Amino acid sequence: MTEHQEYLLEVLGPGDQLTLYRAHRPGEAAVLARGITAAPVTPESIDRLAHEYALASDLAPGWAVVPLSLTRYDGRPLLLLADPGGEPLDRVLNRERGRRLDLGRFLRLASELAGALGQMHTQGVVHKDIKPANILVDSDGRARFTGFGIASRLRRERQAPAPPEVIAGTFAYMAPEQTGRMNRSIDARSDLYSLGITFYELLTGVLPFEAVDPMEWIHCHIARQPSPPSERTPTVPTAIDAIVLKLLAKNPEDRYQTAAALDADLHRCLTLWEAQGRITPFALADHDVPNRLVMPEKLYGREDDIAVLVEAYERVLTRGAMGLVLVSGYAGIGKSSIVNELHRVLVPSRGLFAAGKFDQYKRDIPYAPRPAIFFTQ
Repeated sequence: MTEHQEYLLEVLGPGDQLTLYRAHRPGEAAVLARGITAAPVTPESIDRLAHEYALASDLAPGWAVVPLSLTRYDGRPLLLLADPGGEPLDRVLNRERGRRLDLGRFLRLASELAGALGQMHTQGVVHKDIKPANILVDSDGRARFTGFGIASRLRRERQAPAPPEVIAGTFAYMAPEQTGRMNRSIDARSDLYSLGITFYELLTGVLPFEAVDPMEWIHCHIARQPSPPSERTPTVPTAIDAIVLKLLAKNPEDRYQTAAALDADLHRCLTLWEAQGRITPFALADHDVPNRLVMPEKLYGREDDIAVLVEAYERVLTRGAMGLVLVSGYAGIGKSSIVNELHRVLVPSRGLFAAGKFDQYKRDIPYAPRPAIFFTQ
């Protein structure tokens, strides 16, 4: 990386780890820059900048802010990005907070975001940190995603249960499966949940949940049902309520399966609104067909087994007595999947979970079991 000293940096989006700037240099067009906020510089922050830069070939200027180069400024890494104009959506929200909702404007922006997200997913990128601060909106209403520091090229990945402080992402906008407590994988539908949180904030001016620490945020996303946006903003039509609540479904299989289906419903709402001044309810996601085979991760026929584990945990929790439950069976029949269903039950009580893995073919090897993983719920 080369060193540059002559940029004049204008703060666009301050963040805990990384800050978005508009960088000016005499005689040249402005560019955007993402730099490390706090001192000292952490390996995690450097990795995020490097990862976003490595994704440059997968990003297109029509729906993303494309990285240009990874350089240094004042001794720190600085990621330079193309500047399509505009400003972060969270700045727009803060500036206009308290104003009456313009539904037509919301629908045009929401459709723009759904279309951009669909192109991102078609390219094989899952963002994993969608929020207003990572959306750039220009004067023409065009929206582009940025902040790809934890994005993934994998169609599906599993977040292992871990302490909240090591989970990447923004808790206020995080899909339930990203917390590692849902026994579900992260995929494109996780981005749709985060987009639903963003829509809720656009419509109401507030988030659907309130929390004061990471574990409370996790509990909100896993267990609490959001109130419809119309309860906070009465002018929101019932159809828009239904779209947002579908995006915010706890289980991925209950959400929109594709951004294209979401865009189609939003476009239908906009057409009705512009033609009639109202939006009559209609069946959502009529043609929501994934462009690839998605195997459901819901456990079927194991309700009784899961209920036994939950009852045993609740019995220990209420009585304070020790308990032991043994889960037995042949390898590969889903014992771990059943036990992992306890993760979401542990969250409200902040219980402790420990897991270890034993291999039946390594009984003769001392200390062969994989180390247990401990975390506080």
